[in-house]
Amino acid sequence: LAHCRELSIIRSTLQNETLIALLGPSADPVAAGWRLRELAENESLDGADLISQLSEQDDLVRRSDPAILGGLLHVVHGRVMRSAAESQGESFAKVDPEHVRRLDKNLPEATPNRHLLLHLLAMIQSDESLAVLMDRLEQSPPQKWMDAAQAISPLMQNRQWKIGLVFPRLLQCLQYPSLAAPTLDLANFLVRERNVQPHPAADNLPMLNLLLGEVSGRLGRFEEDPHAFGDDVETVQATLGEAVSLAVSLCDAVSLIGDESSIGKLNQTVELKHRRVQCEAAGALARLKDDLGIKRLLELTKDPAARLRAIAYADELGFGDQVDPELRSEIATAEAEMSLWLTQPQQMGVPPTSLEVIDSRRMLWPSFTDRVDVHLVRFEYSFGEQKYSNVGITGPVTFAFSTDVADLPIDDIYAIYAGWHAEHPEIFAIAAEHFNAVQQRAMKDYVKHLESLEYEEIKPALLGFFLDEQAGVFTAVRDSTDCVVVTDGLETIDQAVAGRTRPLSPGDVFNLYKGRKMLRTFNPSSEM
Repeated sequence: LAHCRELSIIRSTLQNETLIALLGPSADPVAAGWRLRELAENESLDGADLISQLSEQDDLVRRSDPAILGGLLHVVHGRVMRSAAESQGESFAKVDPEHVRRLDKNLPEATPNRHLLLHLLAMIQSDESLAVLMDRLEQSPPQKWMDAAQAISPLMQNRQWKIGLVFPRLLQCLQYPSLAAPTLDLANFLVRERNVQPHPAADNLPMLNLLLGEVSGRLGRFEEDPHAFGDDVETVQATLGEAVSLAVSLCDAVSLIGDESSIGKLNQTVELKHRRVQCEAAGALARLKDDLGIKRLLELTKDPAARLRAIAYADELGFGDQVDPELRSEIATAEAEMSLWLTQPQQMGVPPTSLEVIDSRRMLWPSFTDRVDVHLVRFEYSFGEQKYSNVGITGPVTFAFSTDVADLPIDDIYAIYAGWHAEHPEIFAIAAEHFNAVQQRAMKDYVKHLESLEYEEIKPALLGFFLDEQAGVFTAVRDSTDCVVVTDGLETIDQAVAGRTRPLSPGDVFNLYKGRKMLRTFNPSSEM
């Protein structure tokens, strides 16, 4: 009875039945997924109106499931941003910053995606929205530094907002670990892109030097004992990412402020093993005319993981002529791009033990109208007795599969990456569990063809569509060997999976099929 009365009260203030079903302690988390999708796909809904309605449900929002609210915030943010894109930003005026403030204050503490509301305030960039943004950052800062960075990132994409509404007030947020790096990044941006002088944080230099020493000490302890940041991988990566981001931002800030009092802490930082941090510290020292910084930057140009950034700093600071010309070659650049990509936290997180370009070709490539230089780069990691290696690609894109493609012929390595990289509304695949009757019949024809080729234990995996052509992808056995196989009735490609630790998946084999066709069409063998 109480639940019915609560629903009656909700309906008196909320017009959207789907929204009603998502709020309150009695909301069904199982049904929330499709209800959220229903909201996202309803083109008649206005994001600003949804924020207004939610802001009026103080008690109900406080008692709602944080996970459901997080999904709801994602939908609301998406609707506001789509409307803004369609109206060239004019629809932002419909979002009331006070409604955003009220909704944000009422969210349960564990609600994910809170930062998306702050991001909207930064996108609006009115005097009122920026005032609310500063209030919320001070009173309830995001817990993760990447969320904080996204929240204020619009201020680095637009030059129209009033700096006095943000600085020096935002510097109060340096006390929060998640906001320290994004705050300094924004201040550094203002110096570089809007010619603000002096640096907004110049009066805080003693604190910045102290903070740089502290974060360098933390990173040094981590290098000695990785467990210093936690015992599980997720915690270690999050803590390390935050510390590295702050160290990089601090190095940039003190270099732009340009006071020699920072040299001591920069000397401490440049001795760290982390390539990015070491490079930023060396660049800061070089900007301060310190000989050690110049020397270290030139040394870092020889390290693929640091090469691109080190060369950029050398050029910017006027001693680029001291860089070995070989380190600017296409081969050296390809190695550097692959190493830098692998070093990112979402990839391997550390530079490879070794790497080399094993093949380079200038060719036509999917989505490019002119020929591009494409490089295949073999890399290896040595973890004691264990080794991990593969072949990645640079040029049109920098990427490496987790699937092992190193044993494929060179032509097929190019092909599988080309197939993966191709994007077109008429190039896609449907999984076996989603086949309709027509697609099931098409797959039966491919099964008969494979049986005629002596494949056994054939099981459908995907039906691939490639412009006006189709191909079936299957798992099967041939000559007593498990494999994945793709066929269009004319061309059949199979790859063994038995005995491989990282075998090709059905999707990978379809990429190989697509890539072969595209590269044959784009690049006759005499031209490759």
